Amino acid sequence: MLAIHISRKTLKYAQLVNFKGTPFVESLGKMAVKEGLRTPDTTSAEVIRGLSEQISEIRNSAEFPDTSTHLVIDSDWFPMLVHEVDEVLSKSDIDKYLEWRIREMLESSGEHYRLLHQELSSTDKTRHKYLSIGIPQTFDIWVNKVTEPSDLEVKNVTLDIQALGDLLARADLLDLEGGIQVILENKAGSVTCYIYKGKDYEGHFQATMDGDRKLTLSYTRGDSKLINSILSAIEAALRGTQDPDTVITNLFYFTSTGDDSLLNNLQLFDTSCRPLNLVEHFNFRDPEYANIDEYAIVLGALSVEIAGGFDEA
Repeated sequence: MLAIHISRKTLKYAQLVNFKGTPFVESLGKMAVKEGLRTPDTTSAEVIRGLSEQISEIRNSAEFPDTSTHLVIDSDWFPMLVHEVDEVLSKSDIDKYLEWRIREMLESSGEHYRLLHQELSSTDKTRHKYLSIGIPQTFDIWVNKVTEPSDLEVKNVTLDIQALGDLLARADLLDLEGGIQVILENKAGSVTCYIYKGKDYEGHFQATMDGDRKLTLSYTRGDSKLINSILSAIEAALRGTQDPDTVITNLFYFTSTGDDSLLNNLQLFDTSCRPLNLVEHFNFRDPEYANIDEYAIVLGALSVEIAGGFDEA
């Protein structure tokens, strides 16, 4: 089983193989995207051709022949909303409301998307939470075009937020009592923060970081009040202190660039703050591989395979 994470600047990949009944991760690797991806860039023939060539390289470099593949796409490719809806509304009224609200956000571009809605769990019995996602109408065709030249069979396409949620579940790092889990990703001068409550996605944001460890939001999705409280707590952590009013139950972090320097002060936070240390949760053929946590998102796509009982294709 292959997993490939497609982001704007890089392709990261890993292969899961069954070795004498034990799942092992093989062929970790990455490469820079030849043509920078726009959001979402599903129509450029040049970009499609470049991606298909690089995905073929990944397919051919895998040590064990395999065609089954999971794709992971960054969530900022897709318009998203988290809604809270009163319990008194009927299902048909809820569906209408969800459609109306995200189409209002999309304005005139709404016809270019198909909409998906997923109910999230909530401790508030009077209000329901839903996640709505807009998928470009051209997306399925695009996936076929970038994978078919490699004869890959795409088993699943998922978002980074789902892959990381699955990773927390696989590694038994979730607080199932409803605590807030945060995964902080270092991206060379900026950070991306993924927020979960129990097993459910609550929101995420991207922020740039200045020399004083001050974070400036550049992209947010989800519960804005929660995001702002978490932002304050993380700024304190990055300065080596602790926010006394922190809402974070567990703060995990990793670097997608191989550079830990910006996150070193997180070590001075409390015991709930720790690196993912994925080498403890997966079997790697080469456990000394530099910065395994860099592959957190792509490894998250393989978590379901392992948890469900791996069966080599």
